Amino acid sequence: MRYLLLLILILPTSLLAQRNILNAKSPEEIGQKTIDELIIGADDAPLPYAYVNERDVLFSMTVWESIDLDERVNFPLYFPADTSVVRLERRPLIHYLLTNALNNNIDTYETDILKDKTDIYDLNDRLKYRKILPGADDDPIGITRISLEAGTKKEFLILNNVDLGEFAGIDEFAFNLENEKEATDFAEFDAEMERLIFENNLLNPDDFVESEFDYADVIEYRIKGVWYFDKRQAELKYRPIAIAPYMIAPFDKYQLIDNPEHEYQPVRMFWMFYPDTRQVLFEAEAFNEVNTSKPVNFDHLINSRRFSAFIYKEDNVFQDRRLNEYIPENALMQLMESQRIKEKIRNKEQDMWSY
Repeated sequence: MRYLLLLILILPTSLLAQRNILNAKSPEEIGQKTIDELIIGADDAPLPYAYVNERDVLFSMTVWESIDLDERVNFPLYFPADTSVVRLERRPLIHYLLTNALNNNIDTYETDILKDKTDIYDLNDRLKYRKILPGADDDPIGITRISLEAGTKKEFLILNNVDLGEFAGIDEFAFNLENEKEATDFAEFDAEMERLIFENNLLNPDDFVESEFDYADVIEYRIKGVWYFDKRQAELKYRPIAIAPYMIAPFDKYQLIDNPEHEYQPVRMFWMFYPDTRQVLFEAEAFNEVNTSKPVNFDHLINSRRFSAFIYKEDNVFQDRRLNEYIPENALMQLMESQRIKEKIRNKEQDMWSY
């Protein structure tokens, strides 16, 4: 009985402790800002980055880091992966980045160079994997149904009055599949026909299988930032420049269902210029394990470096090569090299105070 009472006392704290829960007049008010917070922080915005005069920077170094979401200290960036079990005010970091990317509120880029923008249609394609089932003579679904009704995917599209655009004049039987280049061209043509079939909703649910991205599929974040020593303030500082979520690709997720031993590499979703995300992340709150009634916003969490990260690249003369390019197949030595780079940055700060 004593243990049951203790459990009852602990559970409300762990499950319900959050902003405004003590003064809420209805369940809808739980998680909302209090009147005092609204009055004091009516014009709340992230603290602007101070202007840094290049002449005040004694040294700087750009580093790329990987934030592994399997590490406990990084859990506030990952959870809640299942948003159906929490209230609306609790969402993982990927929710805010992806939602604003899909709504075109924040520009997304293909690489950390932040030059080539990501097409919104390409991004949507990365978030799902669809495969037309082969079917059989006794089970006319998928490819078999397409063959029975029209013969080929192209003819199936024409039969359903779909405009093929530039592909209308291509003869799919003219490709020589024994030629490597023509085989590649045919694969691209066939993929486009399949995309048009899905885009125009010409298949029945039994004709294909589908695997879609969900928040639990994010396994790491990669962040590009600059360490610099500001001589005016005599301080070593860090400035995040870009951030990217990496996920299990929907294709790999589908393969893992039948083959748990399937090997895969995390796939980039997009890169974002970090200053563009600051207002969104400032208004988004992460779970605070120390005091659940006072959530910390994601912008503060990242700028104050409240995460554990592994340096996988630093700017260098070798085209910014990665650690695994000059220390291949040795995870321990790569970890030690990452620590060496961190120590190098710290030592440079210490050297500023040496005589």
